[in-house]
Amino acid sequence: MLLAIDTATALTGLAYYDQDGLQAECIWQSARNHTRQLLPQIQILMQHLGRQPADLQIVAVALGPGSWSGLRVGMSVAKGMALAGDLQILGVNTLDALAYQHQYATTLICPLIRLGRYRFATAVFQPLARGQGVNTYHNLSLTELCARLHVPVLFCGDIDADVQAELQHYLGANAHFPSAAANLRRPGYLAELAWQRFVAGERDDLACLEPLYLGEPVKV
Repeated sequence: MLLAIDTATALTGLAYYDQDGLQAECIWQSARNHTRQLLPQIQILMQHLGRQPADLQIVAVALGPGSWSGLRVGMSVAKGMALAGDLQILGVNTLDALAYQHQYATTLICPLIRLGRYRFATAVFQPLARGQGVNTYHNLSLTELCARLHVPVLFCGDIDADVQAELQHYLGANAHFPSAAANLRRPGYLAELAWQRFVAGERDDLACLEPLYLGEPVKV
């Protein structure tokens, strides 16, 4: 069984995944309470499944981009569990997981993670029908991002009313958005990407795995 941990932002998520697919998922707004809330929620979700820590084989963790403090908490917990339980560890980029969640879009997919100071971690992904992939990740303002986009794009991730209005101002009808419920960043997709890596025989080095900040540490 695989446990996925996502503390990339104030929205925290956990998921359990195995050969039969997604078994459990929990998402909540933790603000800056990752340290206090994460381990109890892991234990509660495992109790709901009737599983024990010994049932875990893999721990997956969101690498970021995201909140500096949030990412450190998730990485520390994931590494501690992997070391104590002799588990495999796998990291998944937060932007990759967001794009994968919307893989069946018919347009380009542009996930956004707020970095603070009016800047966002972002990338442009092809939809699954075009062979989903990304060239590189960027730290951009919305103005800088929109200057690079000239075709219809589905934006997802950290999108409040002000961000949506600004994107629509620059891009007009080319800016598309999921509904609020569909836009919720779900750890089940992070777990599924990690499980695919595990089945493919991929593993990350416990000592070398580090968060991806994509910018200077800032408060969010």
